[in-house]
Parts: sequence; structure tokens; C-alpha cells
Amino acid sequence: MKKKLIILLLICIIGLIAVDTYYLNQPANDYSNKEDVSIAITGDVMFARKMPGVLDLGSPFRNVEDVVSTVDLLLINFENPATYASTPYKGAVPLKSDPKYVGLAKANENTIAALANNHIGDYGPEGLKDTINALDENGISYIGAGNNLEEASKPVVQDIKDRKVVILNYMDQDNFQEFSQSEIPIATENEPGYSPIDWDIIEKDLAEYNDTADIIIVYLHYGNEYSTSPNENQVNISKKLIDNGADIVVGAHPHVTQGIEMYNDKPIFYSLGNFIFDQSNPNTHLGMFLELDLVNDSCEVTVYPIYINGYIPQYMSADEGANLLNGLNPQCDNVTITENGTGKLVFKLD
Repeated sequence: MKKKLIILLLICIIGLIAVDTYYLNQPANDYSNKEDVSIAITGDVMFARKMPGVLDLGSPFRNVEDVVSTVDLLLINFENPATYASTPYKGAVPLKSDPKYVGLAKANENTIAALANNHIGDYGPEGLKDTINALDENGISYIGAGNNLEEASKPVVQDIKDRKVVILNYMDQDNFQEFSQSEIPIATENEPGYSPIDWDIIEKDLAEYNDTADIIIVYLHYGNEYSTSPNENQVNISKKLIDNGADIVVGAHPHVTQGIEMYNDKPIFYSLGNFIFDQSNPNTHLGMFLELDLVNDSCEVTVYPIYINGYIPQYMSADEGANLLNGLNPQCDNVTITENGTGKLVFKLD
């Protein structure tokens, strides 16, 4: 009997050692039992100027709602204040929309509006306050602007299913040095405005979430308008973000598409171009948006080329999509163009 007990005890000990060895050899983040999560990211969304005539007809997302409305999270760049304020603070192209239209930006039950852009302050502190109130009233989260720097630079952190998604939003203030602080206000300790590239804040935020986030997305407003390739500042900022823990960097502002680059096995999308916009320049009618699918320990990115018809996006044909992707600068060897004219790119989460 004692012999049997000893043998049984040895079997248990060996089993425990085997289990411990297995878990010790697993990566720090074990994604094998996590559910899939999907995220859509668009370029510039603008509800001002000529847009009311289109918005009165219904959702401006209607031609692409099969993706943007069905993912777990939708991130847009909301490129104007929504306010009744009448006095513009910026002389050059001030934009504003009627707050009654803000609900149309909620193309998904979980929509986040990125506000770190060069138009959010067009109607001053009142315009920003009205915009935040309108977003709150319509159940839309916001990021990238606020009543002070702490609020403006605060990341959005969401636990979706069993994955932690972290999103940060900033604008490159070096792009707009010709404008005064009142025209394009940088948030300060005590004053409202947008979230600037402040490396003390950014590095702290990235370090805080590096060990716990399943994915860290940094959405930037940077680059030169109408330039189809990134400038040196865009490249340097994007790579520094990845060096500090960002998993993917996505850009807006140029109003045209710019290329895709892999850096340290992480993707940079320098500019998605316009998404909902009323510009007349044909070059601004070509854009793309992203779907990120978190599957096990990978992020599978689908790039959807779109063209803007009547100020709202529609999918490109297979040939048109392939032409757009093949014409991007820089080109990325990691992007596979499908027979449907969409792009596919996969990178590892860590």
C-alpha cells in the first residue's frame, strides 16, 4: 500500500512540474484563449460647409456600414467643432457644424471621435465646449482635446471582450507655427485645446500600458496638406512612437493618401486621406480606411480603398483599389493586394 502511495505521489509531483514548466515557457501575454476583436479607423470626417444637404439625407456612412457599423469599435477623425458660436477664432478656413448633426457621426454603438486637429479650436473655447457636450449627449467618446492638457492627452482605454484596447491621439504642433495660440490652441495646464506631441506625456502613457494592453493605437494629425508622401517629421514621430511601445500608428490631415511602412515589425499608415468631406480637388476624393482584427496573437489589417462621391465614401472597384494601393508612397512589401482590390497586412501583438 505504501509503495502505491509513493508511486501516486511521484506521479502527482511529475505532473505539477510539467504544468509549471509549460506555463513558464508561455509568452508574457497568452492570447490563445482570447476572443477576436475588430476595430475600424477612418480618415477625416467633416460635417461643416456643404455637408448639411448630404447629412439631411441620412447616415453619411451608409455605403460602408457593413464594416464600420459591425466592428467592436469605430475611430474617426472629427474635423470640426459642432457649435452655435458665431465668432471664429481662426481667420483661415474656419469650420463648424450644427450640433444637431453630431449624432450622425455615431455609425457604431462604440464610436470614438479624435479631436486633436487644426479645426477643433476654430470657434474658440465655446466651440470646443459645445462639441464635447454634443458628443457626450450622443454617446460618442472623444479623445485628443479637452479643458486642459491632462484631459486632452488622456488615452481612451477600453476592455472589449477580454482584450484591452488603448488609443492615444495627438497633433504635431510644429505644422502650424504660423497660427497664434488663440487660432489653434494647444491645451495647457489650465487652458482648453488639443493634445500636442509632448514626449514627456506620450512616453509616460505608453510605458503605463505596454505591459497590459493587447494593442496600443496612436492616431496622429500630422504631415503636409495635399502631399502624397510623408515628411521627415512624420517619419521620425511615427518611429519614435513604435520604439516606445505603440503597436500601430495611423495618420490624418493631408486630405490625400500617403503610404504604408513597416518599422520594427509594426505598421505605420501615414495618411488615410479624407473619408467624409466636401473638398472639390479630385485628389482629395481618394482615400482608405482600416479594419483591424485582433485574432489570437496577431492583428490582421484590411485596407479598404474608397472614393468620395457626393461627399461620402463608397468602396472602390477591385481595379481601382489595386491602383490606389499600388500607387502609395512609400510602398510596403508586407501588404498583399487581394482579388477584391483591398490590402491585407498581418503583424504580431506582443
